[in-house]
Amino acid sequence: MADQEATRTLGEAGFRREAAHALSTPLGSLLLQAELIDHYLHQDKVPQAREAVAALLREFDSFGRRFRSVFSAMADIAEEGPDHGSPRECLAEALVDIGEEAVAIGYRGASPRVSMPAAALTALMRRLALLATEAHASDVTFTGTQAGAECLLSLTGVGGDPVGDEKQPFESERALHLWTAREIVARHGGRLVAAHATEAIVLIVLPIA
Repeated sequence: MADQEATRTLGEAGFRREAAHALSTPLGSLLLQAELIDHYLHQDKVPQAREAVAALLREFDSFGRRFRSVFSAMADIAEEGPDHGSPRECLAEALVDIGEEAVAIGYRGASPRVSMPAAALTALMRRLALLATEAHASDVTFTGTQAGAECLLSLTGVGGDPVGDEKQPFESERALHLWTAREIVARHGGRLVAAHATEAIVLIVLPIA
């Protein structure tokens, strides 16, 4: 895969710190909006207060979606379990979980059991499926290859946007999916490399169980 870029991982504690920082800004905005409503009511400016309340409700809805996204990512990173996962089987389970939210993804090649719990591997596949969807790729395929004690998984698609430029985990939904997938892989002794190439999305290397 040409033009690959390996980017750093944060670790579980670092990811939580970044998540708290990402949520603090919109939370501060909600508090300011509430103070503005209180100010209008004290001045008996009811129409302005109503407008501010409507704006606050919209911001609450936006904050709620972001809050759920962030904590869902932290839950995915922390997934554990007793059984080793198979990439093909876990991809199929992940696609069932997502339903129509994600692009269709095929699988070909080897699918050995890897040193990652099935629950964590399913979470990884779910994030990668959503990443491919956010990248607007079509004809998306996982290709599995066994090389010695490692399983190489190549995720490719046609016509998608490159995903190798995601510098911060909370700058977009696409960035969140990429960083969450990378943290899951790193936690279980693997590597994830994002690619700049047109058809390549990511390359994952996982130790075989």
